[in-house]
Amino acid sequence: MTARPRGEGSVSTGASASGAPPPRSAGPLSFRGTLPSVEAPRALDVRGVTVRFGDKVVLEDVTFWVPVGEFLCLCGPNGAGKSTLLKVILGLVTPERGEVRVAGLAPVDGRRKIGYVPQRKSFDREFPASALEVVVAALRGRWPWRITPAEREVAMDALARAGADQLASSQIKDLSGGETQRVFLARALVTKPDLLVLDEPTAGVDVSGRAAIIDRMAEISASDTIAAVLVTHNLQAIARCAERVLYLERHVRAWGLWSELSRERELSAIHIAGDHKALEMDGD
Repeated sequence: MTARPRGEGSVSTGASASGAPPPRSAGPLSFRGTLPSVEAPRALDVRGVTVRFGDKVVLEDVTFWVPVGEFLCLCGPNGAGKSTLLKVILGLVTPERGEVRVAGLAPVDGRRKIGYVPQRKSFDREFPASALEVVVAALRGRWPWRITPAEREVAMDALARAGADQLASSQIKDLSGGETQRVFLARALVTKPDLLVLDEPTAGVDVSGRAAIIDRMAEISASDTIAAVLVTHNLQAIARCAERVLYLERHVRAWGLWSELSRERELSAIHIAGDHKALEMDGD
């Protein structure tokens, strides 16, 4: 993809103006391309995070940051630690070492706001709930037995931003996979989060549904006010939304612009087919 002008920072062992490939660095970080500015305000700051489950080290000294207004794609092979890293960001797992800050705030600080779109929706599809009610529930923090005009206005704005305003009165149980994802995207946006975390938002969605979700994510990614971490295997989503890609294999193995990392054949979880239309990426 062509990188957006905003958010560009220093090139640390990165690509030169002539287009020459970035030099290798020693240690776990094998590729470093164009990184965000170290001076830009950070929506997410991950510093030296190490997580161990028993004798197994799942994450080791993971460090990166996401400035306000940037979409970062997180990828890597099976068992790379992506799910664990998301749980650390969400405050569900406490690292053995290191820290995570969202908008400068630690996980225990209730003022920090993260919008989360999970890959698997843990809710009873038979529960009689409309799309509007699901979004207002996130806004209020509890189930809305009665929706105020002010809540309706805010929720409808979030649904419109996710391309789901026409679904407001629809029952969740009647929605397709793509429609459900757009409602949950609205649910994640309604609190005006500092950071948006999207875990495989196009998984299990048909072709037309995926296109609609990617279109909405692309519009959101153009905003200068929200940052996002996007976990996806969808090449179109990466190319249209992600400004930078971080490749994780316990360590941060690569970090840079998508145009830089997509050329790295040694990164086994990023493989572009010859026609540049197919993408093979290992699962979580």
